Amino acid sequence: MKRRTVLAGGAGLALAGLAGQRPARAADPMSGRLSIWLGYGETAPAYQQALPAFKQMYPNIQVEILSFDLHEYEAKLSVAVPTGNGPDILTLHDYVFPHYYDNDSLDDVPADLAKVVNDPKIIDPVFRDVCSREGKPWGVPWWKGSRALFYNLDHFKEAGLSGPPKTMAELWDYAEKLTRKNADGSISRAGITLRLTEGSGGLQKFDDMYYVMTGHQILEAGPKPGQVRITLKDKGNIDAAVQLLLDYVAHLHGPKKVDDWALKHDTQGFANGVASMLMREDWAVAFIRKNGPDIHFGTAPVPRAKAWGNFNLVEILSVSKISKMKKPAWDLIRLLQEQKYLDTVLQESGWVPLRMDRDFSAFLGKNPEYKAFLEPIPGYQAYLEPPNIAYVEATTRTGDVILAAYRDASLLNNPAGAKAVISKAYDTAANILKRSGIFAP
Repeated sequence: MKRRTVLAGGAGLALAGLAGQRPARAADPMSGRLSIWLGYGETAPAYQQALPAFKQMYPNIQVEILSFDLHEYEAKLSVAVPTGNGPDILTLHDYVFPHYYDNDSLDDVPADLAKVVNDPKIIDPVFRDVCSREGKPWGVPWWKGSRALFYNLDHFKEAGLSGPPKTMAELWDYAEKLTRKNADGSISRAGITLRLTEGSGGLQKFDDMYYVMTGHQILEAGPKPGQVRITLKDKGNIDAAVQLLLDYVAHLHGPKKVDDWALKHDTQGFANGVASMLMREDWAVAFIRKNGPDIHFGTAPVPRAKAWGNFNLVEILSVSKISKMKKPAWDLIRLLQEQKYLDTVLQESGWVPLRMDRDFSAFLGKNPEYKAFLEPIPGYQAYLEPPNIAYVEATTRTGDVILAAYRDASLLNNPAGAKAVISKAYDTAANILKRSGIFAP
């Protein structure tokens, strides 16, 4: 369902209780409208909360916040920015960032904010690098979505499992032990809900396991910014990819089956109690609480194999190069770095703020389900998909190849057939990247 809301910061907003929170500053006489578009409307409360403080600084500026369905947002932004009709503040997902950097659409980040972004004690370099070119940031990484393993505590107790799986081998073993079947052999409860629909998301979840098995992502950054190489045919990786596909097929067909398309799947399935494990991002905590209030669950790091790490997505705050509101736009972005607004992002949306110099321990104490997302874990590597202009098409169409293979029971115990699928996935991605001029061999 599409969502579109308008949240206006008018001159009549109450300012009580805000005095004394920061050094007194004369109100700026600048007037006009400052526009912000969001693809993640659940973060709007943080912007709303910051508006009274912003109005003290700029009483004559009206702030308009528009929230859209994510794909609608991306489409509107791609049309509006080149024609000069886009928002003043660009909220850019990491994979769309290159479109606006490459098209010279972004304003220079002020020196004080650039210093924050470049400080490894404040922003992890993994997230700094996604919005930087040649050491210069073109936005401020604001929050992340990271992957973790969700597990149903009651189901684990019932199965005699004392804690979450720590390795990939344990993951599949636990999934088999947690699965419940009807008398006719059909599944009534999935041991793990796998991503069985939607190409891009399906490829991401396959890639989660591929990464820990190989230490590589399926798509990785090439030698030049914006280039992408495909690792599926690298030495050792193709064997791991084949084995992973065989593992999926074995657990979707035959005696080891742990999930089925007929079940409620993904986050909804876990929230309904018809799945015992789920690999998902931090937003799913709030979703499960709301839609499955009786579900008792915990979160844990993604299980390990050869490597150990988790996928992250990042939201970046940038300002349009042609904005007439550059100064107030950057001032609002500065406000949004304050603890209370970051607390609101976390509390209202479940996305995790990236500022390492902020303290979220009180929140974690009241919300232990966020442990796997908020507590630093030594040796646990955060990684991002390489931002590139062909991201959506490449991941969607390559994912379609992998998801179609899940339904093919003839691949059960068929390494040659699985290898042909992996080769087809490679060729699909390679053709798209070549056509986009960003393929790196």
